[in-house]
Amino acid sequence: MSQAASQASIFFEQVARERRAFTLLDEGHHIALPMSNGDVVPFWSSRSRVERVQGTHPKYAFFAIDETPLDTFLTELLPRLDADGTRVGANWSGPRLTGFDYSVSDVRKNLEYWIQKLNAPR
Repeated sequence: MSQAASQASIFFEQVARERRAFTLLDEGHHIALPMSNGDVVPFWSSRSRVERVQGTHPKYAFFAIDETPLDTFLTELLPRLDADGTRVGANWSGPRLTGFDYSVSDVRKNLEYWIQKLNAPR
């Protein structure tokens, strides 16, 4: 499994388990990065991951870290991103800040899978 695939898998599991996602805000707005397949808003599964990105990439050091509860992420934020045609970056990392990005529907499906898996009786 590639580094990006591993980071994405961790993203979905950790967001479902911890019930929150993190991103960066620039003057109150989510940062949207232009990519070849459209704009992407990167999200991370922990505050420490975002802080690591800020430490590695000085241009993000002064952006505010935003913590979004899972319910708000699913019911408010994802529909807004979907309406704008924006994709979701999952745990981007490394010196070039790379990783996978997903459509909103794929993010929902992956999170629903992990929510069900984590809530299944043992």
